[in-house]
Amino acid sequence: MSEATVRFHDPGVLPGLRDALRSLMSSDVSSVWQAPDSDVGEALALVGQVRQLTQAAEVALAREGISRGLPGESSWSPVDWVGVSEGRRAPRPTVGHAASVVRVATAGLRASGSSLSDPAPTTATSQDASMSDAGDEAGAADEHGPPGVPGVLAAFAAGDLPLGKTDQLVRFEESVRRVADPQLLEEDLGILLGHARDEAIASGPDGRTRTRVSGVDEKKLAAAITMTGRLLRPDKDLRDEDEALKASRSLTKSAGACGMTRYRVDMDPEGAAIIDAALAALSAPVKSPDGTVDERSPARRRADALLTIIGRGVSSPGEAPKSDKAQVVVTISLQALTADLAHGRCGACGQDLPVGPLGRPVTAPGQAPFGQPGGCGAPATGHAGGVTATGQVLSPASVRKLACEGGIVPALLGTDTEPMELGRAARYFTTGQKRALYLRDGGCTYPGCTMPAHWSDAHHVDYWSLGGLTDIDNAALLCERHHTKVHTRDLTCTITPRGVTWHV
Repeated sequence: MSEATVRFHDPGVLPGLRDALRSLMSSDVSSVWQAPDSDVGEALALVGQVRQLTQAAEVALAREGISRGLPGESSWSPVDWVGVSEGRRAPRPTVGHAASVVRVATAGLRASGSSLSDPAPTTATSQDASMSDAGDEAGAADEHGPPGVPGVLAAFAAGDLPLGKTDQLVRFEESVRRVADPQLLEEDLGILLGHARDEAIASGPDGRTRTRVSGVDEKKLAAAITMTGRLLRPDKDLRDEDEALKASRSLTKSAGACGMTRYRVDMDPEGAAIIDAALAALSAPVKSPDGTVDERSPARRRADALLTIIGRGVSSPGEAPKSDKAQVVVTISLQALTADLAHGRCGACGQDLPVGPLGRPVTAPGQAPFGQPGGCGAPATGHAGGVTATGQVLSPASVRKLACEGGIVPALLGTDTEPMELGRAARYFTTGQKRALYLRDGGCTYPGCTMPAHWSDAHHVDYWSLGGLTDIDNAALLCERHHTKVHTRDLTCTITPRGVTWHV
């Protein structure tokens, strides 16, 4: 019986990987210049699909090897065993990547209580490796998989969750499962998974096109995980942790190369949020009067911005110039912000606060009095705090202190503190509307763009000159390059409370 016949009648991971390797090795990459434009993008899409499938196979093999005790037989740790094994015929993977593979593989063993010799919920990927539009529709229809870690692993195996996000969710579950309520942890993990995984949505005319929409990126997922973890810990422990972080603030100076001086700054989340907001406002690329592009690197622009801030602070006799983009925007619930209020004074700084007709601190409708369990509207075990536009998670005490000092713009959820809809009354978006867009979009909304929110502009989806309204549901953040592209190509998009999907 020939080797080809054996592979046909005996399909498996090893024969499939060998066939894929032979196919890739026989491809002449040097002839890629001959490919038409449409094939270049399609080839990259296939490379992404191959990468996801390869990582799924990588985790599956690591899980099987660990279950059999193969690392111990070679006197390797599981991470080193994965690295050494993969490095036999190619460059070794980074330690971080190997560690992610091992963590996800170990989570699979813990969740199933058996080895990969048993059937795994990966039939959707193995039966439809092409991931066609029909396959995407099937994956979207089955978005509610098993709960907890098995659901995370199923999403990874189905190609809806990359290895990095899978590792983040697995590490979160591992870090809190010993102290968290199992049912609450399962629910929270399901919510995080729902926002992290990719989705296939209907787009285009009559919804005939299936568009793959990525979930939140790893940075936003990390912030959400941090906030969720804070909800599971007592508020006193969080305050002690914040104080310990502040005590570790440091600024050190050392000699650099070629006569330069190196400064190292270690900051807690509160300090980092203030620095990030200040630098973001002054470190954007600046064109010269003749239109020449700013050739400074991002690192150089941040260094120049820092010197500008310090120069203004030490030389200006009056109030330093301010920009609406230089403010720290923090999203926090009103209940969490006012959780420690008592006797009409702020628990963080002691300043007098607005009171009601009876001289008591104002509470939300139906809310218990402050100082009693549930009076803050949050669980008695602790509070998530606030999250800045740059991703730092701050404790409620830190947000209250900054709010009293005027150092932030608190975006209070569930309130109507400023009008968000202006209709045709004004052409340009207000500062408050831009802050809301910063929070909703997080940056340039064009597919694949990573330009931060502070360097993006508010775009009228339905042009104001053609009757479009200056409203949040008619706005999307776009960087300068993609703002021009959207106008040039007259692109449209779909806006939902979760974000913006462009039809490109």
